[in-house]
Amino acid sequence: MTEPSRPEAGPTIDSSTTATETHVPTAPVPTTPVAPPTSGTIKPRSRARWFGALGVVALVVIGSIAVGLVLTGASPSATVTGYVPANSVMYGEVRLDLPGDQRAKIGAFLSKFPGFADQAALDTKLDEVLDRLLSDGTDGQQTFTRDVKPWFDGELAFAAGPLPTDAVLGDPVAAAGAARALVLLSIKDEALARAWFTDAMSRAGATGTPQTYEGTELTVFSDATMPDAKGAFALVGGKVAIAGDLTSVKAAIDTKGAGAFATDARVKAATAAAVGDHVGFMFVDLRSLLNSALAMSQSVASAPPVSAAMLALVPDWASFRLRVEGDALLMDGAMPNVAGTPGSDENRANGVASWAPPSTLVLAAGNDAGASVLEAVALLRQDPTLTEAFKSIDGVAGVVGGLEAVLGWMGDSGLVIAQGADAPEGGIVSIPTDAANARQLLTTLRSFATLAGGQLGITVRDEDHNGVPITIIDLGSAQDLLGLAGAFGGQPLPTDPSTMPLPTGSIEIAYAATDQVVVLGSGPAFVKSVLDAGAGDSLADDARFQGLVTRVGATHTGVSFVDIAAIRGVMEGFLSEATAAQRADYEESIKPFLVPFDAFVAAGVAGDELDSQHAIITVK
Repeated sequence: MTEPSRPEAGPTIDSSTTATETHVPTAPVPTTPVAPPTSGTIKPRSRARWFGALGVVALVVIGSIAVGLVLTGASPSATVTGYVPANSVMYGEVRLDLPGDQRAKIGAFLSKFPGFADQAALDTKLDEVLDRLLSDGTDGQQTFTRDVKPWFDGELAFAAGPLPTDAVLGDPVAAAGAARALVLLSIKDEALARAWFTDAMSRAGATGTPQTYEGTELTVFSDATMPDAKGAFALVGGKVAIAGDLTSVKAAIDTKGAGAFATDARVKAATAAAVGDHVGFMFVDLRSLLNSALAMSQSVASAPPVSAAMLALVPDWASFRLRVEGDALLMDGAMPNVAGTPGSDENRANGVASWAPPSTLVLAAGNDAGASVLEAVALLRQDPTLTEAFKSIDGVAGVVGGLEAVLGWMGDSGLVIAQGADAPEGGIVSIPTDAANARQLLTTLRSFATLAGGQLGITVRDEDHNGVPITIIDLGSAQDLLGLAGAFGGQPLPTDPSTMPLPTGSIEIAYAATDQVVVLGSGPAFVKSVLDAGAGDSLADDARFQGLVTRVGATHTGVSFVDIAAIRGVMEGFLSEATAAQRADYEESIKPFLVPFDAFVAAGVAGDELDSQHAIITVK
């Protein structure tokens, strides 16, 4: 679909000055908006509407600064936050001014990567990167150091207002007029900022009319096809550049830089939830968004009803923060604790890590997993739209005694993937709260496999490992399984190895159950490695893992771990099949930037008032 051309006759700006240079002028510049050039190279055949032009401006700004770090000083709180309208339901900021310790921390972090070892040259290096990115994105018309850095003061934010009401549903024009959104940037030179934005809007093919509101000069944009959708741009108090819909821009001006949003109790609780300075922050008013969405859905006859019990579990708000440490990226999340939410409320070290092999590549485990799933199921059963689905689920689970028999015995449980002798292997590891019920379930499943084996080509055998019986279910070859799946599905599947690469050998599932652990994995080797880890060295005994978990929450409701360095080593093993040129390109252009990354670890922590999530990506 193409955009309709803007009518030639329309609101223009009364000015005799035309911005045609590709850089910010160093001489005094006019303070009134200018009309786009009528000649030269900038002659769009189909000009975008005003909000499209604002989007272009926003993309240019974001693209030129969001991936870089403008080293211009520090402040404890963002100036732009004070201009956010009080009814905003979403707010996000990027602190490129690097408040507090973030400049030093980012310098230390980047020093791990090629080209950034000399921290004294950090400013120059970053400017070079940004110049190249902005130049490539604007066909050489702009550079960061020449066109953006002179006026930009390091704070970039966006805010979104309430969702449109159901009264405008189905009417795109009315919905556009009801949309509320802002982009806010801190500035340090109003004249240069005005010249840059004026030039950028002109290049985007946008024109506007000047308007004064509460002593502030606005440039208002409109489209004849969408008269209610008015956009605006303003420089406020020499501190902030604001662009968005006209209503939101006026609301931002009304705050006078001291709006109620920044002092809202929920926003203050969100900012206080994380310790230390940050480079990124987001706040979402979940309750307001939910209420608006429900109000709109009620006008849609086909919209299914939603369980009141489920709605009550949605937190009022959620926040997210990004902080840089010298050796890690730290990501925090927070939201109010809601009583009755499925999941463990007890913070303690998850037991699965004590059974995970030292060679573990991936771990994802939760406390009290069985009880948590059953709590979620109980809530979902209250949703009338899921009644038929649960009839099917209960029918299948009833064969082995119901969902309680399937899940009720599971304590701390999770997925474990470890490096085996020849390839990665993995499975589910669970610390049973009722070992007898766990063994009964597995015995029942073994009986089914044995009875069906004769007809489906499945065999069952047992092995002993240090006194623990391991059951291995041999499902046959991948080719046999595909043929069986095709027969059940009524649609033949490709099974010819010459046309479809298939793994060789038999595919096996193995399990073992003791009073301390239940493991179901990809084969007997994995089951043995888990049993050995429980009796000897495990991931939980690894000093590196211990240190990482301590940083995100030694006691928690769940934990995740990814050994990035080890996975890179596994993937590099596949390079033996690559060409010499491909291997050389990887070694020269890709590997140096991957080598610094070490591990990812995350943990959820329950609180009396706030629940939190902490995650880090470390470098070495």
